[in-house]
Amino acid sequence: MKRLALPVLLFTLGLGIAHADNTPQANPRAVVVEDISRADFAGTVAALKSQLTADGWNLVAEIDIGARLAKKNVNLPGGLVILEFTSGGATIPLLKNESTRYVAGLMPCSLSVYAKDDGRVVVSRMNAGAMAGMMEPKVAEVLKQSSARMDVSIAAALARAGS
Repeated sequence: MKRLALPVLLFTLGLGIAHADNTPQANPRAVVVEDISRADFAGTVAALKSQLTADGWNLVAEIDIGARLAKKNVNLPGGLVILEFTSGGATIPLLKNESTRYVAGLMPCSLSVYAKDDGRVVVSRMNAGAMAGMMEPKVAEVLKQSSARMDVSIAAALARAGS
């Protein structure tokens, strides 16, 4: 019964697909949200960093995976950067409480920015809003709020970057 819980939950949330025998199957990409930027790679990264910082997020790491892979003779067209952000306020009560401290494993909030072979730039992140449905209520509420805040900041950054 527990094996069906995640696929059924994702299907119920509208994130699943029906298998040929009509059993719900999880959409393997449902745990990720992607947005396409109209700006180039560098412009997208700069806009995200600027907007998220202005909206109260703290940039704790910028990891240039593209540069690291280039040193190993793996060329990613345009690049791939992971930006890690925290917001602090909402998660502090969860981290202070031993019973909800496990959420530290979901932190910080990571965004990846990468270019596709056709030149499009993608912003990718975990679908924390969908994952919230699998968490206990006090954790779910923080995930939903943080996810919504992050989505608004990303939308604003991409709108600004593409204009």
